Amino acid sequence: MGKMWRIGALGAAFIGLVPLAPAAMAQPSGSCGAAPLQGDRVALLIGNSAYNDWEWPSLKNAVNDIDYVCDAFAKAGIAPRIVRNADKAVLDAALAKFAAEAKGAKSVVLYYAGHGFEYGGRNWLVPMDAPPATRRADVEKRYLSIEALVKHVVPQGAFTLLFVDACRTAEPVVRVEDVNITGGEAGSAPLGLLDIGQGAVFYSTAKGRPALDFAPVGSPVSPFAAAVVKELAIPGLEISDYFKVVSREVYKRTFGMEHGPQQPFHYGSWFDDYYLVAPPEIARTPSVVQAPVAASGVAATRGARSAIDPLADISLDRLAIEDEPILIADVLSRHRASEIVALADGGHPLAQQLAGYMLSLGVGLKRDLPRARAYLEASAAQGFPAGQQELAYLLLENDPAPADVKRAYDLYVAASDAGFSKAKTHLAYRLAAGTFGPADFVRSQALYAEAAEKGHPAAIFALTYFADTRAANLVRLRTIADAGNPEGSHWLCEAHFADKTLASAIEDCGVAARAGFAGSRAILAYAYAKGVGVAADAREAAHWAKLARDLPELRKDQRDLIAGIGA
Repeated sequence: MGKMWRIGALGAAFIGLVPLAPAAMAQPSGSCGAAPLQGDRVALLIGNSAYNDWEWPSLKNAVNDIDYVCDAFAKAGIAPRIVRNADKAVLDAALAKFAAEAKGAKSVVLYYAGHGFEYGGRNWLVPMDAPPATRRADVEKRYLSIEALVKHVVPQGAFTLLFVDACRTAEPVVRVEDVNITGGEAGSAPLGLLDIGQGAVFYSTAKGRPALDFAPVGSPVSPFAAAVVKELAIPGLEISDYFKVVSREVYKRTFGMEHGPQQPFHYGSWFDDYYLVAPPEIARTPSVVQAPVAASGVAATRGARSAIDPLADISLDRLAIEDEPILIADVLSRHRASEIVALADGGHPLAQQLAGYMLSLGVGLKRDLPRARAYLEASAAQGFPAGQQELAYLLLENDPAPADVKRAYDLYVAASDAGFSKAKTHLAYRLAAGTFGPADFVRSQALYAEAAEKGHPAAIFALTYFADTRAANLVRLRTIADAGNPEGSHWLCEAHFADKTLASAIEDCGVAARAGFAGSRAILAYAYAKGVGVAADAREAAHWAKLARDLPELRKDQRDLIAGIGA
């Protein structure tokens, strides 16, 4: 099959991509989704592939995708139900049956692969017998409202998690014939935001962008489905971290392609941590060993770890610059949490730092702050810089007493003096903020420069605030962005906004906003509201402002920036 984009549909065939991992090529069992629903976590998976290629382009892998994710959800303890190639009547009957079976569910996962569109403030999926053109009065008769689907099948108070694998290109998917577009009436549009209450929505691609039906040519599943399943094998990822690693995986698989990388996109609102695969509880050992152990103690900081050390491939340089959620996901894809804990209990300083991070945030392990601190204390006691830095952060983020602030300072200094870039950046920020006394901008800038030399993106960004280092560090950020890391785009967006040169970085703001960076979403909302670098568009401004506000990490100054936009 040649290269082709499915306009307004689930995507395209694509050549030249990195091959899927072997696990992504495995075939589903074939019987998944047929058993009666049991338990308080259930899933409804809808895949429409066999469109007639005349009215609608057929989508080879949509059904393959739901068969594939079905097995993964079932293994995760989520009872699935599958609906394949259904017309409107079959869909309605399937929804009624699922709703009856799911009455007691506490969480409902919905996964749709097929054609979709937005019209009249609602989003619609396309049954097999739906026409590509209709009249306003017939939209509800011929298509299925996703909002109505959620309301119908999700019990009151249950958590909703909705996966949508469909193109979101600007071209009209359905033509509503009696809409007066020239008179200012709104026609159909790409799938937009959904109001689902407590829960989250995860799109396979960003607004205005296509999604891939398969990649590379011959792949039995889409890159989104492949990433959803691959990362689902990692236990203990809170849903926001899960979204991040799936998005990064899809971006990596599709980076460098002719039409640009595919960027999955998520938003939502939830009060409590939600896990597709719950973090394990691993029993304590009587005590945590703090003394260095052969080839795994302080020597590890000098790169002298034993060849049999299972964590030997995680260097201090990598620890010093990589985002922790991405690094932890990579570690857990190759090592069980129990293995990390066993190594930590045996005195391995890196394992102690990793276990401390995981326990402090509930990533990969059930959250337990006292136990997290015990591991970080043990790692720091061995002089391990990453453990010192993480312990300092923990002390300052949990209502510190004056003694804790003094100790955090000493830990940051020790880790910084050992050359650990992330500690240099943290210490530089705290010095400029006055956490440890009067602000010291000279020392702060020097520390940022040292961390930037090692490639820490946040430090590189910080140096753009200083006139004498701005230009060189904008170039550094551009190099990071051009290498496929959206963090580089995010910091470019922030830097140009601060310098009132936002128009020159508006594409970077878009890349970073679609990747889920809260600050870039707020800045993009501002840009659309004011017409900076883009045509003013109140709807786009409201769209990005809502998405920015949904993220708890959005800074107060950025919340103030978008106050009133779309509210």
